[in-house]
Amino acid sequence: MDSPFQFGTLATDKNFIDRVEDRKQLKQMLSSNINVALISPRRWGKSSLVKKAMEELVAERKEFRVCYIDAFSINSEAEFYNAFASGVISCAAGKVEKAIKDAKNYLGHLLANVTVSDGLSDILSVNLGFKPQEMDKMEILNLPEKIAHDKGIRIVVCIDEFQQLVNLPEYPDMEGKMRTVWQKQKLTSYCFYGSKKHMMVDIFGDSQKPFYRFANLIFMPKIGKGDWIPFICEGFQSTGKHISPAFAEIICETVECHSWYLQQFAFYVWSATEREVNEDIMQASLKRLIDTNSPMFISDIEKLTPSQRAMLRAIRDGVSQLSSEETVKNYHLGNPNTIARNKKVLQEKSFIDSEEGHLVIADPVFKLWYQGR
Repeated sequence: MDSPFQFGTLATDKNFIDRVEDRKQLKQMLSSNINVALISPRRWGKSSLVKKAMEELVAERKEFRVCYIDAFSINSEAEFYNAFASGVISCAAGKVEKAIKDAKNYLGHLLANVTVSDGLSDILSVNLGFKPQEMDKMEILNLPEKIAHDKGIRIVVCIDEFQQLVNLPEYPDMEGKMRTVWQKQKLTSYCFYGSKKHMMVDIFGDSQKPFYRFANLIFMPKIGKGDWIPFICEGFQSTGKHISPAFAEIICETVECHSWYLQQFAFYVWSATEREVNEDIMQASLKRLIDTNSPMFISDIEKLTPSQRAMLRAIRDGVSQLSSEETVKNYHLGNPNTIARNKKVLQEKSFIDSEEGHLVIADPVFKLWYQGR
């Protein structure tokens, strides 16, 4: 029997929950040539939301094409330009044969070769074969606009984990070039999405940076209990099992409506249930949820310095005044510079976040695992 709960892959069809207004907003902005910077913690469903909204846009507006680029694994400037060119040409051409022709037509003087990946779905990959020169970079960045103009189409370029590009040594130069070229485009819109809130806000919200106000900042909200509870109950019912709304609500509250963890927790409860969910099943499933994720938590926390782990313990314990003399002494937080630096590091690594002026542990399951340690 297939599980009604899905995690670890993009949510589609019956596994995609609500987000009606979020999808509508994305479609309206991107189809109106308004760029978007979508921000939320990891595993909240950003990629699923963008993919679903863009599928709907393409179905509703036949002139649109969508290009997806994952910046997470890009390790150099040259890799970015290769990925950008490959994605744009592939999405605009539709078929591999046409994509190869377009690649040679638009980038023939730059190409070392054109390859097509193995597998059921052919994916075009262009290889520039050398480090692009200044004019080459500008030409590649303007590629979606040129192709859109020539073909009479509109293009949306979606770049996942965009903030990862900041880690490239060449990023300051890339950032200026991207803004210079992209701000002039009328047929191309950009959707940047990322999980590092402070980095994304710094990129698009700092008046000293090139991308200031280039994109409309959107902080993606959590899906509420009102949508999750019927989804969980219906998932059990569809497979001949039963969970009460009260237990479904406990699942939601335990993981603070975190999309990934909620589906994972619900899956463990579902897989342990023959007919009816009870308290023992809930407790055993919660333990399984924490135990399953604990190796990742251990690996993450081992990368922190002693003073960073000490700050994390203080925040876990609900301490609000990290710089007070008593707190510094009790938790060995170090001098003011160390405290400020560690706070920034923990925020950038998504260990902590600010809610209503208070620092909190961002990951709800990590918070459960870290209690008592």
